[in-house]
Amino acid sequence: MKNWEKYYQYKKDWFNFTGYVPHRGQEAVHFPEKHANNRVYVCGRRFGKTLGASKELEVTLSMPETRSWIVAPNHSLTDLVFREVWKTCVHKKSMDIRSKSNRKGEKYLETAWGSTLHAKSAENPDSLIGEGLDKVVIDEAARMKGLIWDELLQPTLADRRGEGIFITTPKGYNWIYDKFLDGQKQPDWYSFQAPSWVNQH
Repeated sequence: MKNWEKYYQYKKDWFNFTGYVPHRGQEAVHFPEKHANNRVYVCGRRFGKTLGASKELEVTLSMPETRSWIVAPNHSLTDLVFREVWKTCVHKKSMDIRSKSNRKGEKYLETAWGSTLHAKSAENPDSLIGEGLDKVVIDEAARMKGLIWDELLQPTLADRRGEGIFITTPKGYNWIYDKFLDGQKQPDWYSFQAPSWVNQH
């Protein structure tokens, strides 16, 4: 079982190191009220979910021998989060990156300590089959089909007890709404919603 207090302190240290100061809505993303591996965040536009998601991935990438994915409905949307991680890890040289690619359809980072981050598109479900993961961030989850999570992504997290983070703008009463309700009552799920105006920036 994860030592959540130690993990949260590690996050704070990473945020300080990279100069990131989350607003109070992003604080709920990074330090939820309930410890849960699966977390659903339904947020308004301009909330700052892209930056918050990138910081979640940076934290895991900075640890030794971890595997993480960004998954979005298409390659263009994966680029939004990946670009922020690239900015911190490559442009600002906050990590020792051994191998990297920023080409469409082939976006990844690999650190000198053996951790990897890949950007994946839900347009190609076959690419979502495979290795066990420590973290997957599902961006604009409400725009995907539920089977992407149920049949492809959830199994990749099982072996390593990885984190599944859903960050999305609302889109009616679909499967992500059901997962949001799980976050209100299931022990291994947490959910949170916030309007755009909580971003004071």
